[in-house]
Amino acid sequence: MKFKYLAIVILSISQIACSEKKVLDLETFSNEWELIILDSIQVDYLGTVGGGDFRNGKGVFYHFKENKLIEFNSSGRILNETSYPKDGPRKVQYPTQLKYTEDGRLFAASFMGWLYELNKDLSLKQEIKLSFLSQANDGGGFIRNLAFWNDSLISYYPGRNGVNPYGPHFIRDHFLLEKIDPNTGGSVPLIKIPSTSRYSSDKYFERPMVQFGISGNRLHLALSNEPLIHAYDLTDGETYLSTVDFKPSKFLDNGEHPEKNQYIDYFKMHDGRIKQLFMSDKGTVVFYEEGIEQDVFIQNELQLRNNFPKHKEFQNQVLKIIYQDSILSNEIIVPYNIGSILNIENLDKPFYALRNDDFIEEEQDYLTFYKLELVRK
Repeated sequence: MKFKYLAIVILSISQIACSEKKVLDLETFSNEWELIILDSIQVDYLGTVGGGDFRNGKGVFYHFKENKLIEFNSSGRILNETSYPKDGPRKVQYPTQLKYTEDGRLFAASFMGWLYELNKDLSLKQEIKLSFLSQANDGGGFIRNLAFWNDSLISYYPGRNGVNPYGPHFIRDHFLLEKIDPNTGGSVPLIKIPSTSRYSSDKYFERPMVQFGISGNRLHLALSNEPLIHAYDLTDGETYLSTVDFKPSKFLDNGEHPEKNQYIDYFKMHDGRIKQLFMSDKGTVVFYEEGIEQDVFIQNELQLRNNFPKHKEFQNQVLKIIYQDSILSNEIIVPYNIGSILNIENLDKPFYALRNDDFIEEEQDYLTFYKLELVRK
């Protein structure tokens, strides 16, 4: 009995030691990050940027006024630029959504839903036509809702069976994405919102924007005004895997609406909003705005379009990393001289973002892109 008791005591001490070691490991693990400006590059082009992407050492952006795409390299040298007609057989209309594939192909989508594949010199290779028209007329710019996976184009392209994406329960009742064969235009619907989202209920909320990203066979999807990231496995019938709350310290929300089709955001307050979503094999990065409280919003007349630029004075824009699907980083405040991000390919690789010249109140004859890096402290 004494030996048995001694064995139990030794085992207990061993378990406690292991437990303390695990706690110590968690305590010494750091997931604190900071954003560093490594450099900047100048692209000899003057105009507004309405969307873009960057991968494998080159970037591309859209200029709305000239309906033009400009491609540049990591030193800022322009590689190609092409303007497109807005009518006729070779028309390309508003290609704001831009996506490079890993092998260098370039796809584009307009905020009206038209889909294109472009040649390496940016000329039109083909328009990708589905058997039905998209019913959406928003979602352009830097919103991430175009991807390429397993020889298929994945797109937010609502309109199957004539469904109205502006209906109060569109997100609850319908597939959100289309998997498209770029060679034939054939498509199949995929991805429904999981029950973890409030939009799976019969309640009414502000209409969100859909964003998603793909890394490997994983698809992560987010609704812009809900601090949740939903994960799916594309190899197993688009199986829903999990939902992660990225737990922002401030992410305002105007809540449930008593009636359908009500709009409060930008009228009485400003909701927290996911601006961009990026996926890599090592983690997901969410870029969001915190939102502005109702009393501040009304007092400063921020509902007026002329005062939209003042929103920056009353909220932060923040990056947060979801590492290995569950570990959350600190909140990384992004200064407003940094504008939209072109892409984040990997957590350990530099990336580029547009400098916000309006914020720094400098007039230039060229565009500036910051070369940035996320660094673990």
